Amino acid sequence: MTNPSPELSSDDWRRICDALRYLGRDLHHRSFAVTDERRALLWQEMDLCLQLADRLAAEVVGRSD
Repeated sequence: MTNPSPELSSDDWRRICDALRYLGRDLHHRSFAVTDERRALLWQEMDLCLQLADRLAAEVVGRSD
């Protein structure tokens, strides 16, 4: 993966990863108050947010080595 915005620092990327993880947790929390169909959509989005956070975090660690 290439850095889409070279002007972002490693700390900026870590903040983005943290925000994605927070969003994933928030989606999970919200999913308990909706229908099963909506819950499945929220969990899918939660999984995508967490996967993206993991991918970005791995990229940041790889660049800092």
